[in-house]
Parts: sequence; C-alpha cells; structure tokens
Amino acid sequence: MTPRKTGEQRRAEIIETALLLAAELGPDRITAEAIANRLGISQPAIFKHFPRKGDIWDAVIDQLVQSLSRVWRESTTDKPPEQRLFALLDAHFAFIAAHPAVPLVLLSPELQARHPPLRQTIMRLMGLFHSELRQTISAGNTPPDNADQRAWMMLSLVQGIAIRWALSGHAFDIRAEGGALIRLADYSTVTDLARLRG
Repeated sequence: MTPRKTGEQRRAEIIETALLLAAELGPDRITAEAIANRLGISQPAIFKHFPRKGDIWDAVIDQLVQSLSRVWRESTTDKPPEQRLFALLDAHFAFIAAHPAVPLVLLSPELQARHPPLRQTIMRLMGLFHSELRQTISAGNTPPDNADQRAWMMLSLVQGIAIRWALSGHAFDIRAEGGALIRLADYSTVTDLARLRG
C-alpha cells in the first residue's frame, strides 16, 4: 500500500507541477483541473491546500525566492572576489535552464494582471537579485554608485536573455550565450568607467 502523502509533500508536489505545466502550456493557461489531472488527484484535493488559484502562484514565487537565494549564496562561496559575479550569473542561468518556466512566470503580464499581489512578490525577488549583484560587484572594489548601476545593468541583461531564450523555444544554450554576453557587457562597462576616471 502506497504511504499517504503529508500535506507538506502534497503542497510541494502541486508547486512543482504548476511550474512544469507553466513551461508546457504557459502560466496564464494553468488551471486547477490541469494540475489535478497531471497528479492524478481530484480538484478538491488541490483546493484543500490552495483555496484560490492565486495561492498556488504565491507559493510558486515564494519557492523560487528560497531556491534562487540559496543558489546565489552557494555560487559565490569560497570564490575570490573577481570570480564571484560570473559564478553568480552562471548559477542563475543554470537554474533557469533547469526550470524553463521561470522567465514565463516572473515576466507574465497576464499572470500579474489576474493576481495583482504577485507583482509585489516578484518585485521583491528582483530587489533581492539586485542586492545580491550589487554586493558581489562591490566585493571587487567597485565604487558604490557604479556597483549599483552595474547591478541594474546586469539584472536587465539577464532578464532580456531569459526572455529571448524562452520565446525562442530554448533554441540556444542560455548558460553559454548568457555568460558570453555578460562578460562582453561587463568588460565594456569597466573599460568605459576606467576611461572616464582617466
């Protein structure tokens, strides 16, 4: 007899399935019925853990915040300052490659329109990413003002690469191309800053 799953296990399963279906169908087309069918359970079983559909997306974003925060932190551990930025961004791209729904969920205007509270949670995640980038850049002896600007530039570039990767149907290696573009952009920025100081 299969052991009965705990509430925590079932919630985690629902969150994971929502992300998988978002990659397949698009986040705005996910329904409780689709999740229930994929898991082989009833819709009431979904609503037992998540009374509203928006609650599922709140849990998905919270899970992404926890997972990405851990990925960012672990990626820079024991790395010299000059390697931390690219290690952090490579780990971020690797996470996206392993979870293709991430760009679609975080940047879906339809999803945010249907579930307005998500916008604040997503903005909080962006703020955390920017803070992590800024701290990592500052560790390389970049002046505070420039570190802040470089962090926003990197965040915007990462978002653009992720959107293009998602819209292309994952037609390129996001880690390889993302890393190359990040290095090119950062080299140009650092060179321009050095020229301005000179």
